[in-house]
Amino acid sequence: MVATLALSPNDITTKLVYNYLDSINVSLQESSAENSTLTLEDGKILTGTTSVVNGLTETFITGLAAKNETNAAEVQKWLKLTEEADKNPSKVAKELNEHLTTRTYIVENYLTVADLVAFARIYNSVEKLSSNERFELPNLTRWFDFIQNTAASKSGPKSGLNTVKIDLEAPKVEKKVEPKKSKVDKTTKDQSKGNEVTEGKKADKKAAKKADKKEKETSTATSSIISPSLLDLRVGHIVKVDKHPDADSLYVEQIDVGEAEPRTVVSGLVNHIPLDQMQNRDVVLVCNLKPASMRGIKSYAMVLAATSAEGKVELVDPPPGSKPGDRAYFEGYEEGTPEPVLNPKKKIWETLQPGLITTNKKEASWVNNEDKSVHLLRTEKGICTVPTVINATIK
Repeated sequence: MVATLALSPNDITTKLVYNYLDSINVSLQESSAENSTLTLEDGKILTGTTSVVNGLTETFITGLAAKNETNAAEVQKWLKLTEEADKNPSKVAKELNEHLTTRTYIVENYLTVADLVAFARIYNSVEKLSSNERFELPNLTRWFDFIQNTAASKSGPKSGLNTVKIDLEAPKVEKKVEPKKSKVDKTTKDQSKGNEVTEGKKADKKAAKKADKKEKETSTATSSIISPSLLDLRVGHIVKVDKHPDADSLYVEQIDVGEAEPRTVVSGLVNHIPLDQMQNRDVVLVCNLKPASMRGIKSYAMVLAATSAEGKVELVDPPPGSKPGDRAYFEGYEEGTPEPVLNPKKKIWETLQPGLITTNKKEASWVNNEDKSVHLLRTEKGICTVPTVINATIK
């Protein structure tokens, strides 16, 4: 007996989870019933969205399951909590926003069914929010945009959840225009309040200088928060690689980065690294760049490679013993929290990338432009390196 999913017409949440993989061994049937049901191979019947998505995850889409009992309890907590999203979306949105303050995913540091279920249940609410309202929920908004561009990038549109256009920039605040004061006889005013005008001008100049100084200090402080800890760097394993069907210089790789499914990554390495050297190897990736289409194929990460002054290109190698999903970080910045998705308008990658170079010992590093300090790229297993090139630019 083949498992059967009878899908209720309004159950977008279950549909999103079902569509997460291209195909699973579950027969799909449309149903007019109020609740979806999942009939398992042993005849057991699960009814209702939460029960059905749990059944799908436990048996057929195990990559979305929690990795231990503690995480499993956390997943169930959020599946239950987000059931209130239809009746009280504001409450659920606020709880998610607070919970996601220092998190990329809802549970631990990896994708679970809780992320997809919460995404589907909060979708209508987030879609209707204005830019100002989304700005009041920054953590929820960034997580939502991250999920819709990664885990739900394919299953979302297939399930009727199209990509919501989100501007991660703070909304502009209109300056208040003071009403014009009525004209006063300048001669009379100068005679009666000459001293006050002089003192007032001095005070205005002093205030202007103070404001200018404060603005410069604020600008400096803002730029200083751009640090390597904002990058989501991970070890990945290339499980499949082919040449791009429409671009001679591009590879299309499927790379395991410790998530339920490999990420599709497009790299311009055809003219530098032979296909057989790309196959079945470990690499280091930037995993939180905004997904970008490259000749019709969307890329969801970037493989790090070093280029020498002579043009020789080598991939950055993680240390021996590394496994897909291991976090990579620059020494001295291990405590920071990566952004879910780097905002292109903030130029975070563009600001940091010029400092990425290989040392004389062929170690990958980031050099702080302000104090010239060198911070080696590493995982818990050791330092990331390249085979031969030194003083090479990494990008």
